[in-house]
Amino acid sequence: MSNTRTFFKTSLQMRMSFIFLLLLTIIVLVTLFFVQRATYKHSSAQLLSHIQTSASVVRDNFEGRASALDNGMITLAKDFSIKQLIATAGNDSQSLKSAMSNYQNRLDADIFWVLGRDFSPLASSSEPLENSSQIVPSFATPELHWFSFNNHFYLIRATPVRFVENSTQINAWVVMGINAETLFTQNLVELTNMQISLLSLEKNVLLGATPETPFVNDLMLSRIEASTGLHRVSLSSKNTIYSTIELGSWGENPVYIVLSTGEDDAYLSSESLIGQLFIILLSAATLGLLGATLLSREITKPLHQLIRAARRMRAGEFVETFPSANTLEVESLSSAFDEMQQGIRDREEQIHHLAYFDELTNIPNRIQFSNHIRDMLKQQPECQLTVLTLDVDRFKDINDTLGHDLGDDLLITIARRLSGYATKNGFCARLGGDEYALVSHQAAHGSPEEAAEQLIKVFEQPFKIENVVLDVDCSVGIALYPQHAQSLQGLMQCADIAMYSCKDQHNPFAVYNDALNKHSVVRLSLMSELKSALAEGQLELHYQPKLTIHSHKVETLECLIRWFHPEHGFVPPDDFIPLAEQTGSIRHVTQWALRTACAQLKKWREQDVYFTVAVNISAIDLVDLSLPDSIASLLVEFDLPPSALTMEVTESAVMSDPHNALRALNLLRNMGITLSIDDFGTGYSSMAQLKKMPVDELKIDKAFVLDLATNQDDRVMVKTLVSLAQNLGLTTVAEGVEDLATLEFLTEIGCTKAQGYYMTKALRADELIAWYQNFIRNGLT
Repeated sequence: MSNTRTFFKTSLQMRMSFIFLLLLTIIVLVTLFFVQRATYKHSSAQLLSHIQTSASVVRDNFEGRASALDNGMITLAKDFSIKQLIATAGNDSQSLKSAMSNYQNRLDADIFWVLGRDFSPLASSSEPLENSSQIVPSFATPELHWFSFNNHFYLIRATPVRFVENSTQINAWVVMGINAETLFTQNLVELTNMQISLLSLEKNVLLGATPETPFVNDLMLSRIEASTGLHRVSLSSKNTIYSTIELGSWGENPVYIVLSTGEDDAYLSSESLIGQLFIILLSAATLGLLGATLLSREITKPLHQLIRAARRMRAGEFVETFPSANTLEVESLSSAFDEMQQGIRDREEQIHHLAYFDELTNIPNRIQFSNHIRDMLKQQPECQLTVLTLDVDRFKDINDTLGHDLGDDLLITIARRLSGYATKNGFCARLGGDEYALVSHQAAHGSPEEAAEQLIKVFEQPFKIENVVLDVDCSVGIALYPQHAQSLQGLMQCADIAMYSCKDQHNPFAVYNDALNKHSVVRLSLMSELKSALAEGQLELHYQPKLTIHSHKVETLECLIRWFHPEHGFVPPDDFIPLAEQTGSIRHVTQWALRTACAQLKKWREQDVYFTVAVNISAIDLVDLSLPDSIASLLVEFDLPPSALTMEVTESAVMSDPHNALRALNLLRNMGITLSIDDFGTGYSSMAQLKKMPVDELKIDKAFVLDLATNQDDRVMVKTLVSLAQNLGLTTVAEGVEDLATLEFLTEIGCTKAQGYYMTKALRADELIAWYQNFIRNGLT
């Protein structure tokens, strides 16, 4: 009887364990089947989404490079010096090639051509283009264009050059290209986590690719399908997953971008998840079997306890407790799916953030700003927009003085304020450097001026950066859509023109108008014509005498340049001299003035008329150490003593580069040239710097002299400056003397010389001699 109970007990345990194990095996197999199928489908969908996102990143990257190249070439095409070099390329192609090489390096281009109006080659970084007249105009369209040259492929762009901006005539073409291989950077691979290939399926040619691309020969390329979706191809006994997307054209043939990855890598997370799930289920089965055995034992154990309890009850014993049964719950947790999905989502967000947000300030960048405007115009084609571009004034000074780290902190703080302002007033972005932009509907503001004034108020409160309090100003340019431009590029260009115009005029903001653009064209036209004006004799030297007060004699003249343009008439020096200084053309102007003055001095000396002449030199001339040699050569050529020349230089020019300026001044002083500080009192030189300057004369600016007869403050200032010069052993010249009372006061305080309309205005050489002869006979009348 005991053996029978033992067999029954063992048989019951085995049957329960077998049934439990069979059910668990079925559950495991079914679970693995459905999980594997769902995982593969889910992984494929995620892979396709990742490829599409990566393709967008690649497209934005290439279009960004093309856009940057376009913007740089547009700036190049408007550069008056480049226009001038193109116009004179027939005589001096090397200068054009050198200038283009500089722009090539600045724009990170790998090749360039400059073609004439008839597409004839003017300058290039390599061999000339073939069939340029047929292919170059197509490169100026906004699509991505790929071009084969010398066994290399290039992302190619072309921009027309017009010598007159508003003209419809194209005078030249500038073509630049970026080597396709340089576009496939390691950063791009890291962003996409894919291998990228650029190819033409019609020509079966690989244009460029990342280093580990699987498509390396014609046989592999021929197996690629030009359709959307995921494709599998077996290459070198290894399966590769890829997808193709059209990206520009090579001539008349489309070019495709192929994003690929190994199948094992693509479904690695899926296979890993299945493996982990299998291990979990196998462990669960083992534990379940063990649990079933224990459970069967626990089932029989309470039965025996109950039998013993019943026997005790039958014996009259009191049973205080009855046996209790415990149920073990098997829990299976799987969070791998959620973790994998979250990881992919995080990566997509990171890629999007890098592509469309500024890395430093974390606000939208130029690409997102442009896309935002395009979306606004697409959603509401008839809308009216206000675009404001903003540039921080004197930001370079802040960077140079306080360091780039503090400058970056300032840019971040400005971005935060602008973002807070833009929350209710539009959409803002950082375009680059210290330049920001904001776009809003015109209806959000009463007028463009009110929009600018509201934006400027953002800068009213000082910025505190690392315990440094900064008062920051900005320049705002305003352009309206569609009043000023109907395209995104034109709208941004108009806003930039307005912004830079208000910088030039020291205004806080400016609204674009056609006159601003025309003014820029006139300025460019003047600069391109300045060199020819020198050759054609449009420039003249006029001479204004300086009266030696104590002897009442005229011994020195100041040379003043006058430009009589055949079209624009008289061009004031204040209009073209600053432009000449910006471009470096001032050297040609200075050399012309020195030669003309020396030639006139020799001519007068041959007529027994002896003057010394003062010639103004700029900051650029001052730091050009070849200037002393040029002056020495002129003195020898015209047989003049060094004392016949006086060089006038402003104190601000000296202070722009004190070390080199003082070196040049010492060279001139050692030659015997008289040196004069012009416009003294309006600059920012210190007494210590003035003491170091090897000068002979101070010219008191006319701002202190014009009202000298009636303004007591000016009298005190001029008297102080004259006293300062006397204590330093320097002579003085007062500019702007226009009446006898002023001259008498200058005589009283001991000023050395006087210059101004009271004596005479600046005269031509022949007029000056006539005036001088009358002055000798009659004095000042």
